[in-house]
Amino acid sequence: MKKIQTNRVIALSLASAALILSACGSSSDDATSTVPTTATTITSGQLVDNYVANVDYICADGTTGVTDENGSFSCTTLPVIFSIGGLQLGKIKIIAQDRQVFPQDLLDLNRTDINNSDVLAMAQFLQSSDDDNNPRNGIRVRATVKNAFQDTNLSFTAQDLDYYATEANLTLVTQDAATRHLKQTVEFVEDVNNAKLPTTVSGSLFTPQSTLTQEAKDTLSYMGNEERLAHDVYLELYNYHVANGDGEIVELFNIATNSETTHIETVQSLINKYDLNTSSFSNIDLPELGYKDTTVANMTMGTYDIAAIQNLHDALLAKGKESKQAALEVGCMVEVTDIEDLSQDIQRVKDSNATDIETAFEFLRNGSYSHYWSFDKGLKDMGITDGCCSLGETYCHPEYPQDTKGSANSDYSNMQPSDQVAPHDGTGARKGRQ
Repeated sequence: MKKIQTNRVIALSLASAALILSACGSSSDDATSTVPTTATTITSGQLVDNYVANVDYICADGTTGVTDENGSFSCTTLPVIFSIGGLQLGKIKIIAQDRQVFPQDLLDLNRTDINNSDVLAMAQFLQSSDDDNNPRNGIRVRATVKNAFQDTNLSFTAQDLDYYATEANLTLVTQDAATRHLKQTVEFVEDVNNAKLPTTVSGSLFTPQSTLTQEAKDTLSYMGNEERLAHDVYLELYNYHVANGDGEIVELFNIATNSETTHIETVQSLINKYDLNTSSFSNIDLPELGYKDTTVANMTMGTYDIAAIQNLHDALLAKGKESKQAALEVGCMVEVTDIEDLSQDIQRVKDSNATDIETAFEFLRNGSYSHYWSFDKGLKDMGITDGCCSLGETYCHPEYPQDTKGSANSDYSNMQPSDQVAPHDGTGARKGRQ
């Protein structure tokens, strides 16, 4: 593990130990709905397989444009027709709520029709036209391809694919490679839609890949484990104190189910976008858990693939079981650590110009601000006048903003567990209300 990541866990582990010793005690429905368009409404979208730049489009009112590096286009009226020079790819009459336009949409087909011959031929053509032959970081149609069809008046068909390739001097990617890439893009968009992320986060995810440094990749791995730790510790402590007759600690339950689940899915989306796996990271030092594509409900609670996170989880869980006050104090400790880590991580990913990760991490940090104040309030409601500040200077942060948008609801103390999804036991089975 990199030294900087080890140090930040050790710092909290030491603080945890000191307190312990001194203690007394989201295709989705949204994707298929459409955006209404009027003469005064600007409808924007993205042409994708991955994001396709340098494609001409013309709106129903005659407005013309060229898709940018994010595949973006905008019109005041639909339909909109997409072309490469004089080769018409297709048109859309309506636009999905997620504003993504796939080859299937251009051909008026369902997004699940990946194996349609016209869809596959268009995917092959677009991916083969990419100027750097790496569609994972977005597709930019070569100028030479546009020039080859500039003086033509054609409509794209699968049977003419070889002709298009010859005219544009293209070496076609294999059908298998084109299918695999299109399928990955469709599944990624579907996963983001299903996660119900804020539009700022989903919008940042719907951009081409950046070139990540190894440190940026390791940061994603570490943060994925750290967000899972918060989720697991909070639910485990909630279940423990209920089972022992101490009563509910609603902050723990509601933050885990209402916010931390979304935080885990946010990091999962980033890891899936960059198609990262165990071999991509240098800080994985325990066996792979296989949760890259696993829903939160089916993850093994309390088990991680970074040893420092595993050890920290065990120490925090032991402290939080001492009392309800200790459980809320653990919340303060976890959120302060998350905030400090995310602040450093945001700066690190800026070095990779990874604005998508930066936006996602800012969302996670805003959520941690809200969580911190919820635990602070919970302690004060218990009679601990100084709230989180009772833990000492390290965890006393009156400067943290209190009106953030990192969670669906920042006042978790007023939400009842019966109004939320039931916690799970780490095996996928749900406890409590079904």
